[in-house]
Amino acid sequence: MVEYVRAYLRPDGRAPLIGDSDSGQILPIVQRRADDHAYVLALGAAVFQEPRFKVRESGAPEELLWILGTQGVRDYETLPVVEISSSQAFPKVGSYILGEDDLYLLVNASDSGVNGRGSHGHNDALSVEVSACGTPFIVDPGSFVYTADLHERHLFRSTAYHSTVQVDDAEQNSIEEAAPFVIGNEARPRVFNWEPGEAADLVVAEHYGYKRLSQPVTHRRTVRFNKSNRFWLIEDELLGEGTHEYAFRFHIGPGLETRIRPDGIVEACDKINGARLLIAYQKPDDQRRQSMVNRTDLEAKLEPRSSSNDYGAKKPSISACWSARTALPYSAHFAIIPVCAKENDRERLGSAIDSANSKMEQN
Repeated sequence: MVEYVRAYLRPDGRAPLIGDSDSGQILPIVQRRADDHAYVLALGAAVFQEPRFKVRESGAPEELLWILGTQGVRDYETLPVVEISSSQAFPKVGSYILGEDDLYLLVNASDSGVNGRGSHGHNDALSVEVSACGTPFIVDPGSFVYTADLHERHLFRSTAYHSTVQVDDAEQNSIEEAAPFVIGNEARPRVFNWEPGEAADLVVAEHYGYKRLSQPVTHRRTVRFNKSNRFWLIEDELLGEGTHEYAFRFHIGPGLETRIRPDGIVEACDKINGARLLIAYQKPDDQRRQSMVNRTDLEAKLEPRSSSNDYGAKKPSISACWSARTALPYSAHFAIIPVCAKENDRERLGSAIDSANSKMEQN
C-alpha cells in the first residue's frame, strides 16, 4: 500500500480524489484534508527504513511521534531523500502515472469495484488528472457529500463531472440519484498497452460503458507523454456506427483563472505562481484531408462545476468542454501543454504542436 501511495501522490504532495472520499482516516490523530496522505509515507519510511518513502521537503508528521516515539522520528529524519521513477503502473487498481520531475498525469482505468456492483465508485473511466509546475490543473472533483444532498451526490459521481468523454449524454455506468451507493459496472476499462520509456511513456485503454446504447460505442483513449518537449498528447477514438453527440471534458481545478483564447486554446492560469496549462484541440490528419460532410469541428466552451478537496466542502471550478455531433468512427486529439512561470508560451506551444502533428502523421 505504501508503494502505491508514494506513486500516486502529485508533485505537490497531495492525492487525487478518485472515487468516494469522506475525509476518513486510518489514524485520526491529526485532522487532515481528504487529499493529505503524505503522513502515511512517513510512517512507512520509518517502519521499513525505506528512503523512497520520504518525501522531499516534508517534515516528520505528528503521527510519527505518537505511534513510533522519538526513536521513530530520529529514524525518519536520518533517512536520505532519493528520487523515484515518476512513471509507474498499478494494473490491479487501474492507475497509470505518466510523469517526470514536476509533471504528473494519472490515467484512471479502474472499474466500479465490489464485484461489479460498486458502492463508492464514480463514472470516471479513462479520466485523467494533471499537475504541472507545482499546480494541480486538471483534477478529479472529489465527493462533497453522500446522503445529505442526493442531487449533489449524483453530480459529483457523474460522467459529466470527470475528465473523460461522454456520448449521447449517457452515463458510463448506470447510476440513479435515488440510489447514492449503487453504480453499475458496464464500463469495465481494459488496458491494452503500457510502454514506459526514457524518451516517452504510452498507455492505451478502452471502456465499454456505451455499448448499451441502441447504436453501441467503444471509447478508446491513448495518452502519450513526450518527455523532451514536456507535454502530453491525448487521442480519443470513438468506435462503432451511427451518428452521436460527444462531449470531451477536462475538469479544471478550483482557484484557477480559465479562459478560451482567440486561437481556441483553453488556458488555465495559476495567478499565484504564474504557471499555465494549455489544452489545444488538434484535428486528426485524416479529418483535415477529408470532406467535412457529416462532421462538425469541436468548439470549446466553459461549463460551471464544483470541486471538493474535503468532505462537506466545495469550491467553484470550471470544466473545459469540446462538443460535436457526427458519425462514427471519430477521433479527437488534445495536446496538454504546461507552461511554467518563466517559459515562453509561444515556444512551448509551437514545439508541442509540431511534435504532436508529426506523431499524428506517423500514425
